[in-house]
Amino acid sequence: MKKLISSLFPYKSASWYVLLALFAYIIYLTFDFGVPQPLAWDTMGYHVYLTELFTDGDLLIPNLEYYEGIMATYENTSSLYQFIPLDAEIGGGYITKYTAGWAVLHGPFIYLGHWYAGWMGYPQDGFSMPYQVSAIIASLFYTLLGLLFLRKIFLHFFTEKLTVVLLVILVLGTNYLHMNSACTGLAHVSLFTLYAALLYFTIQFHKKNSFKSAILIGLSLGFLALIRPTELVAALIPLLYGVTSWTTFKTRFTELFKTHFYWIAIVSMILVGSIQLFVWKYTTGSFLFYSYVHNGEALDFIRPHVIDVLFSFRKGWLIYTPVMALLILGFIGVYKKHKALFIGTLAFTVINLYVISCWTVWWYAGSFSSRALEHSYPIYILLIGFGLMGLANYKKVVIGIFVTLCIVLNLFQTFQMRHDILHTSHMTKAYYFSVFGQTTSPTPEQRALLLINREQTEFNNPTDYNLIATIQPEFDLPMLLDSGTPQTPLIKLPYNELTEKDHLWIRAKATVEIADELIRYQEETFAVHLAVCMLYKERTYSWRNEPLERFESNEMTLTKEYLTPDLRTLGDEVAIRVWLQYGANVLVKSLYFEVYEPKNQID
Repeated sequence: MKKLISSLFPYKSASWYVLLALFAYIIYLTFDFGVPQPLAWDTMGYHVYLTELFTDGDLLIPNLEYYEGIMATYENTSSLYQFIPLDAEIGGGYITKYTAGWAVLHGPFIYLGHWYAGWMGYPQDGFSMPYQVSAIIASLFYTLLGLLFLRKIFLHFFTEKLTVVLLVILVLGTNYLHMNSACTGLAHVSLFTLYAALLYFTIQFHKKNSFKSAILIGLSLGFLALIRPTELVAALIPLLYGVTSWTTFKTRFTELFKTHFYWIAIVSMILVGSIQLFVWKYTTGSFLFYSYVHNGEALDFIRPHVIDVLFSFRKGWLIYTPVMALLILGFIGVYKKHKALFIGTLAFTVINLYVISCWTVWWYAGSFSSRALEHSYPIYILLIGFGLMGLANYKKVVIGIFVTLCIVLNLFQTFQMRHDILHTSHMTKAYYFSVFGQTTSPTPEQRALLLINREQTEFNNPTDYNLIATIQPEFDLPMLLDSGTPQTPLIKLPYNELTEKDHLWIRAKATVEIADELIRYQEETFAVHLAVCMLYKERTYSWRNEPLERFESNEMTLTKEYLTPDLRTLGDEVAIRVWLQYGANVLVKSLYFEVYEPKNQID
């Protein structure tokens, strides 16, 4: 017991007290603006598994009425994008598009919140205050656990002094601080801890091969994949640890299927990862299911956005987290001082960056800097440690000044982010320099420098745009729509044939009338839609419509204003059509769309 206490509270260890101080600062920032609401947006999608288990006990969701009520009550999301419909032939209903890893890791904490909610009379709906607080406690627990693993890793390779420096760089010099305080509950918090655990157990395994380390490596990989399947790239760390040449590479893979330790790790990983397979089997009827069915977002390995991920003012990693430029020094250092880590970490860094940049929504929605890279920091900060180890005195001074400036910048920009001076997803170069160093709220003129808000539905500022084209149909009008032909052909044109600007406003118009004279003035309900969408390889996304449900005269005109979304590719097509969902036959007399291009382009 005395040995355990001394290991947990090493009173002579400066790194231990620095770790506690940094963790206390994270706790302070977490509650600085009151109790946060972590079960929102993406996290709501991960949490749905627990909500279903604690409410009706069935992971298959028949309809979204319950979650529409949750959204109205708690205002934790602006739409239910977290859910996807299942085809009628497999039973219909809905499931969350996210995998179950977050729910498994947070389940014990959330269950305590569920129990407390029932005991104290709170709604046991999965989202009342006890559930929110439980999610915060879980996030802080995994934050502390990740830091503890990382400290042990650093002390294995470095001095106490350098360990302190690296912990300070991580927490105060990177977007880790923002992610673990202002983004409480996001999957990245537990992913960071799993990366730290994987690295720690890999080091332990190569110190002394053991069943325990092999199992824990497999469990770490399994949970990484269970939260985000693309995190399987982390397998490169244990797989290539100790590989220093082509000879050792061949030996490693020759031994791979002969050594029982590797099989233990693989089986452990599969046991955890298979949880999702059984969930999909139960809800969809298939062990494998692709849940990211939105055609506007997906992995596109042909069109990576590496330069944007690294250097864009919208969300560039090295723009907003410049201390990570020390990775260059880190790779030089690890090659010279601990070559056993070099090939594995280099392969991981390159492939990880490539996979992250292949996501079509490469800025990963709202965050500070690149949140998709944050949970890989256990590896990156370790590499920086090798770069800083053993530097000459004059180099220490130069690097020390650079690191200090990066920390000051990060702390200040974290402040700006928390006070809505920096925007979470609409940043531009012009806006960045406009508010650089600013502590007050941006002016309307400054906010006009941001990227356009793609959620707008009304074209309120046409004077800022030029009408550049009017696109007419290639088919003949008028056209009769009935049960046999309920839709007009699409009128479409590739975006890059219309403009080089970052967005367009589309104003679609259609004139329709009832084709049957006998029921024209009866109390008849119709569902006629003028729909506008984007097409990626003939598959729709960002579909919007203007419905007409009743005719009040012989002839009616439908108008739909549509702001183009963030595109999957510049070759995606803008498209419109009229759709008769039900009701009497309709005659489409005119159909076209106008294209408005911004007069000024924001970079």
